[in-house]
Amino acid sequence: MLAAKKTVEDLIRQSSEQAEGHAIVLLPMTDTIEAVIFDLAKAGIRAIHVDHKADVDVALIRRRLKLSRRQFALWYGLEEETIKGWESGERTPDTAAKSYLRAISNRPEAVREAYAHTK
Repeated sequence: MLAAKKTVEDLIRQSSEQAEGHAIVLLPMTDTIEAVIFDLAKAGIRAIHVDHKADVDVALIRRRLKLSRRQFALWYGLEEETIKGWESGERTPDTAAKSYLRAISNRPEAVREAYAHTK
């Protein structure tokens, strides 16, 4: 684990100029994801698991933000009919849309502000 820690630290150091001290590392699956994250934490490395294939509950995100479909669409540059299709299960967000929806879910104000700045 110490060799892995050194490798990750080297990656973070190398990427610090571009990614502000973050690195994306694909790890082989040797244990459960939770066990790997726990072991990395013991070594002083904060890790998160990002599952790009996981489903996103669009209706839950929208309701949590207390927005109508129309408001959600306007605030985040989406089509109201697309949102309706996602929520009804008639359509499924693609990988890029899922990533965008996760960003909205995690940082709604920051995403709205970033979307509004179109320079």
